[in-house]
Amino acid sequence: MTGGVTVDELCIRSGSGALVLAPASLRVPPGSVTALTGPSGSGKTTLMRAVFGHLAAGMVRSGGSVHVAGRAVFALDGAALQSFRRRNLAYVSQDPGAALNPAYRIRSLLAESAPRIDEAAMRAALARVGLPERYLRRRPRELSGGEQRRLALAAALVREAGVLVVDEPLAGLHAELRAGVADLLRSIAVDDGRAVLVSGHHTDLIHRLADRVVALGEPPRARAAWSGPGPARATASGPPALCAGAVSATAGGKELLREIDISVRTGEALAIVGPSGAGKTTLARVLTGIHTSASGTLEVKGRALPVGRSRRSRRDRRRIQLVPQDPLSTLNPERTVRQALSRPLRLDGVRARAEITERAIGLLDDVGLEADLLSRYPGELSGGQRQRVAIARALAAAPDVLICDEITSALDDDTAHTVMEQIERARLAHGIGVLVISHDMTLVARYCPRILVLADGAVAEHGETAAVLARPGTTHTSALLV
Repeated sequence: MTGGVTVDELCIRSGSGALVLAPASLRVPPGSVTALTGPSGSGKTTLMRAVFGHLAAGMVRSGGSVHVAGRAVFALDGAALQSFRRRNLAYVSQDPGAALNPAYRIRSLLAESAPRIDEAAMRAALARVGLPERYLRRRPRELSGGEQRRLALAAALVREAGVLVVDEPLAGLHAELRAGVADLLRSIAVDDGRAVLVSGHHTDLIHRLADRVVALGEPPRARAAWSGPGPARATASGPPALCAGAVSATAGGKELLREIDISVRTGEALAIVGPSGAGKTTLARVLTGIHTSASGTLEVKGRALPVGRSRRSRRDRRRIQLVPQDPLSTLNPERTVRQALSRPLRLDGVRARAEITERAIGLLDDVGLEADLLSRYPGELSGGQRQRVAIARALAAAPDVLICDEITSALDDDTAHTVMEQIERARLAHGIGVLVISHDMTLVARYCPRILVLADGAVAEHGETAAVLARPGTTHTSALLV
């Protein structure tokens, strides 16, 4: 095959000899979509990077080959490999926000991807991914996680490369938008004649999208309890863990949040849902003190915390922990997993090296990770593994409130279930208030007794989860159930 991608028995190991990617083969002819599925950590992202002739530090190719457009990519190096990538390959990572220069406006980002692009082509690219042309004047930080994902896809499209590689393109999107992105990827392959390689855990939609599906690692185990929206646990009746009033926020002169009231009780899980761009992540960043162009009131366990530009003490910063959508942007690439977990443990008073190691191993075990990951760096982990390390680090800080922003979007169903059960145990055992931001209504129905729907930066509706999902009161809620 002279076009597209051919991978034959590719095997990748770590420097210590551990198997990172078991021998894998796939074909992606032009005009088609091939999908990679498999458990978190099975090597999906590693294989995708290998298509570009790139391996993370410490990784080695122990067998097999990769051909793109008829060329053996691992036979190219230096300037030749870079030139080949620019002409033939485009990539959208699992953490697109981390790859977008926050100082650039979107117009400049698109021009950087395709230097000869004109204004009309920029508008057309945004329209194709469902973003309005006025976004050309915005910066990435003014967009939601879902909008950043679509922007990264637009930047890849304007490259006009023959091969498009997209890691977890459906993660972190509400159901209606997920289906729209799947249709777009199908159109890119069929109408544009490109070879499209994607990965994902949304297996039903992935199977409808792809011409062929390659499963890496062990086959997923059926989990009947996860297949349907079981009843959420009873609502907690303790005192408020978090109470916020009239929360508003702006960015670049644009109103992002408008007079939002929110409360979660000790030991309760509250779902925050809504379409992409509704303001969910902005709300999380305001509550944690990251987004400072904000106003309103906030109390955590009865203690008033400042909202806006006033700084919080170190202890107050630890009271609310955020596990973000894109953990790569918050995990220091130069620190091992052991170092990432050690810092919050030391701040919590743990000093002895042996106890820190023991606690760190326990935290990893709680989120379904092996102890041998302690010595690895974030770049050596899969997206799902990084997400679980971020969760373990947040729990290490012993927070009063835990905010989970799409934490299961990069995980397979078994791992997502394991992680949510761990958060469930933590909130019940330690009285943690949990805010769950998600587009997965099955997860929301199972783990969150109450729900708050955001739309256009304001509360659209709220109430008991079962009642709201059974009888949606707004079109915004109905769109989440598609």
